[in-house]
Amino acid sequence: MSTRRSKAVRRRIRRTVLTVIVLAAFAAAFLIVFRLKTVIVSGSLHNTPDEITALILERPIAENTILAKLFNTNRKIEAPGFVDSINTEILGRDKVRVTVTERTFVGCLPAGAFWWYFDASGKVLANASDRTEGEHVPSVEGIDFRGDPEIGCYLSVMNTKVFSMLAMLRGRIDLNPDMMPDRVVFDESGAMSLYYGDVTVLMGTGEKMEMRLKQLSGVMQELLGGGYSGTLHLETYDGSQAGLIFDKK
Repeated sequence: MSTRRSKAVRRRIRRTVLTVIVLAAFAAAFLIVFRLKTVIVSGSLHNTPDEITALILERPIAENTILAKLFNTNRKIEAPGFVDSINTEILGRDKVRVTVTERTFVGCLPAGAFWWYFDASGKVLANASDRTEGEHVPSVEGIDFRGDPEIGCYLSVMNTKVFSMLAMLRGRIDLNPDMMPDRVVFDESGAMSLYYGDVTVLMGTGEKMEMRLKQLSGVMQELLGGGYSGTLHLETYDGSQAGLIFDKK
């Protein structure tokens, strides 16, 4: 190898080494300057801030603020549980806000040592040792299911219409939070009853359920604020009635 060629090779090596050193220094500075120290969590009713923080730091590299933002923006959570998706916003070089979107549950019920949370298809996606008083998740009684509930499995019931009725109720609760009952009870025929303090609302079954729930939403404020005690009959309501029947205790 000639002296000229040897010098050219050495120059290339020096440039390569220098480039590697510069890139390594930049990477180190990037990781140090933007090291994630504070995570602010909002929107999580069922998981603690520490649990959500652990979720976004599943990858060690996500301990960097910018990378945490990159890896956890509109991130869908595939594993069963209360969390459906998370979105990360940078608040500073060492601080992010994580906004949690929870799954839509139409009800929860007790079985064994847990409360089991299920969606509109009857699929169980989460459980808790105590009933978590989260918004919009009614406590359900009277669903006759076989076997023991399991995460990721469907409640085995003969009457699957109960799930569609609960889904319609959940939709109304989303529009009018006053519609959230203390508990929902199904009888042996699959008829649904809603309990609000001293007031029982008989909803029945059938195709008119959405109409009945809409009618109930319209009188909810008066029903809850009027000091009523008794039973409101909507089980046969079809829109043709001139008024509603309320049996006082």
